[in-house]
Amino acid sequence: MKLCWIFIFLLTPVLNCLSQEPVKPKLTPRIITGTRQVTFFSGLEKQLLQALQKKDKSGLQKMVADECQIAFPKADPLDCGDWIDSVMAKDFDLKSFSVRNMSVTDLGDAALVNYDRVQHATQGTRDVSGEFFVLDVWRKSGDAWKLTNRYVSRESNSATAAKLPTPSGKE
Repeated sequence: MKLCWIFIFLLTPVLNCLSQEPVKPKLTPRIITGTRQVTFFSGLEKQLLQALQKKDKSGLQKMVADECQIAFPKADPLDCGDWIDSVMAKDFDLKSFSVRNMSVTDLGDAALVNYDRVQHATQGTRDVSGEFFVLDVWRKSGDAWKLTNRYVSRESNSATAAKLPTPSGKE
């Protein structure tokens, strides 16, 4: 019996450590009212993606800072000017997109904006559709906000996994 209590006494701290492992919370579908910053930056992100969709090079250039860079996992940072040239190419076609699960951290003259983007797009004959996690750094420049850094990570490269949600009419 005494050996049993010693065993329990020694095993309890180990079990406590195992139970404290961070767990990714399950997403629960619900309608969340966006904050003023989320509403504002949702508009900017959609404006940026719509300019890309319409091949509006001057519109994109107005929204990015001169020192802007885009980073991808396992790749060198890409200058935004080079990125704009590549997405303006005739063979890139952003057919549709959706921005969801956005949050904004206001830092005064800068803001961290992160969200999930679902897109249906092609680059020539290659399907580049999928789900992406995006973290943007926006900086206030005079009266305008400009994109200074973007970090993009692919969550899913399956076009079938990247189903665009049906608009609810409350967006």
